[in-house]
Amino acid sequence: MVAVEELLLYFLIVPAIAYAVGALWVRRTMRAIAERQLGFLRETGANARFFVYLALFAVPIVFGIVTYTLAAGIQVTSVSDPVVRLLGVAWALASILTVLSEAWIVVRWKAASFKEMFARVLVLIVIPETVIVWTLTLAIMVVGVLRRSTAEPPISQSSADAVARALEYMIVGTLAAPLTAFLVNRQPVLSVRTFRRVLVWAVVGDILAVVCLVLAFRQIPRT
Repeated sequence: MVAVEELLLYFLIVPAIAYAVGALWVRRTMRAIAERQLGFLRETGANARFFVYLALFAVPIVFGIVTYTLAAGIQVTSVSDPVVRLLGVAWALASILTVLSEAWIVVRWKAASFKEMFARVLVLIVIPETVIVWTLTLAIMVVGVLRRSTAEPPISQSSADAVARALEYMIVGTLAAPLTAFLVNRQPVLSVRTFRRVLVWAVVGDILAVVCLVLAFRQIPRT
């Protein structure tokens, strides 16, 4: 049966590792910029904006605590055990891909991410952030199906299989985060003039998550 320690790994430890990797990647990029632009790291605006990015990177950890608290209350049986574990895998993967995709966008636009293009880069990295938000939404629905009172019968195998399919759809949907980052980062220029086109590409990349979320919702048992 899935242990508490395993749930901690999925919902807290993996997101925390992703956060650390994303933060170090962005900070290393800032130092590389400072080697070419003297005084860059001493600019108040640059460091303040770095902390804004860090706050966004922390969203999977915060939501992970919520999901872990909910999942910890599930009475795990031989039928629900694989589903709970799959939920954890989906969350861990969504956390990794969301944070690293956001960091990739920030790193791609280098100094502009901390200066004149900060607001636009912020908008762009919020789009892959929807992946973790929608994974949380599905996770709450999944936990609602798996949690049973003592007066209710345990989840049936058919219901467990349906929930597992929903999670598998969402796992595919998490690929929308790196896809969005790729489509955004392949654009040659980010400026006031080109921002609308870049934003359209970001939305196009996020369509995969929307489709998978709809398919996942259709699998959730109604009773």
